[in-house]
Amino acid sequence: MSTFDKFSLRGKTALVTGGATGLGYHMTKALAQAGATVLIAARREKLLSEAAEQLNTDPEIHDVQWHPVDLANRKSVKALAQYANDALGGIDIFIGNAGQDINEHLLDIKEESIDQIMQVNISANVELVQAFLPHMREKNWGRILFSSSASTVVSSPHEGIGMYTATKGALNAFTRTLAAETGHQNITANSLILGFFVTDLVTQAQELLRTTQGEKAAQMFMEDFVGMTALGRAGHPEELEGLIQLLASDAGSYITGTNLVIDGGMSIMLRPNGTV
Repeated sequence: MSTFDKFSLRGKTALVTGGATGLGYHMTKALAQAGATVLIAARREKLLSEAAEQLNTDPEIHDVQWHPVDLANRKSVKALAQYANDALGGIDIFIGNAGQDINEHLLDIKEESIDQIMQVNISANVELVQAFLPHMREKNWGRILFSSSASTVVSSPHEGIGMYTATKGALNAFTRTLAAETGHQNITANSLILGFFVTDLVTQAQELLRTTQGEKAAQMFMEDFVGMTALGRAGHPEELEGLIQLLASDAGSYITGTNLVIDGGMSIMLRPNGTV
């Protein structure tokens, strides 16, 4: 088999939570262009249908389907798992990309907020892994990826993300134990320590700051993050696509148990970029 052929995902099935927007959209695109049948899941049905329709117009893409899910609701998570297994005959590649940030300061966090972010960022991922592992074990092949955050390895210039960081850190630890438990069955598990990428959420956050606090606040929001990177710029979502194809395919079959940092060098910086 040629190196190029090892990247092929033809005949594989995949599920990407949060796969209709932002980085999840580009993860879906990467899998589908490599030949996988991909099911995307999120709360907003309109965005899911629009994303699937747009991706399926690409002649390089095999098949993108969608199904709604509310990851904060255990019944909804179980329904998604059942649908995925029934409709696709099991899931070979699971990407737990969706996540929630409650953005509340430590002393202001409510009990219900803690419960919800734990369910969305941790419990839902565990429950979906439980649902898909039997199929992967039967086939002696599987790929599991989680979207984590650079906030687990480097401090953020903005406050109010304590619970978000805690849950993503727990996901990193879960990844390593999951990899140890499933590796002998040719199943890999890795988490992506994602840095600052320009997505719709970032653009919306910047626009909200511009509206509520003025242009200077919006500009500082970008400069704070960009200044923390070695490359001196934000990431572009399409820069993630090649890595997804590697980790989800036979080309990356010896990579497991890693918390892989993709942050433009944010985690290695000792001072803001461009300063002495």
